[in-house]
Amino acid sequence: MPRRRASRRKSRRKTVFSILLSGLLLIILGLAVYFVSSYLKNSDKAAGSKTQTHVVNPKKDPEEKKETTTSSQAPVSSFDLAAIAAGDYTSAAGTWTNELGDNLKLNATGLESAAIRSVTEFTLASGQATGDGIYQATLTSADGTVVYNLLFVKGGTTIPAERFTEGHSDTSDTARDRLYISSETLFGDDNFSKSVLYKSDEQNQ
Repeated sequence: MPRRRASRRKSRRKTVFSILLSGLLLIILGLAVYFVSSYLKNSDKAAGSKTQTHVVNPKKDPEEKKETTTSSQAPVSSFDLAAIAAGDYTSAAGTWTNELGDNLKLNATGLESAAIRSVTEFTLASGQATGDGIYQATLTSADGTVVYNLLFVKGGTTIPAERFTEGHSDTSDTARDRLYISSETLFGDDNFSKSVLYKSDEQNQ
């Protein structure tokens, strides 16, 4: 009898020990799963925040630069063509030059001085508007042998294609006020852009 009881006690102890060991293993396994899961979640959050920083910021800066560039290049005109047509040249007063060496100096009442194709004596006569943003006056040499059309073209205005011979167009800086002198009704000179006069104090702007 004593041997059977001792055998039963040993068997019970083994069973209890097995249960405790199994429970301990389950607890360890659960903790391992928990820590691995937490680590993966934190890694995903960190990666997500880094991705957002690199994707969002580069998009923002170019947009801001683009808006600034556009606004700084917006055409601005000082010309008051209605006043010029009435004989008040205040809005066009200043010295105007081109790359070919021609120059005109205007004041509030009209032409102050000129040097065009080596001729320096001219008179300025009023003319007429020839389209939106364009006014055409007349320059006549002192002896009357040379007559030029003088165009006042507002910044933001492109001289229409019908004013040019085939194959030519307005290649001037259309964002700026400018003057153009021509003895022809149609423009077609290959040096057109060099012939256009800009206000001299704006050349480096």
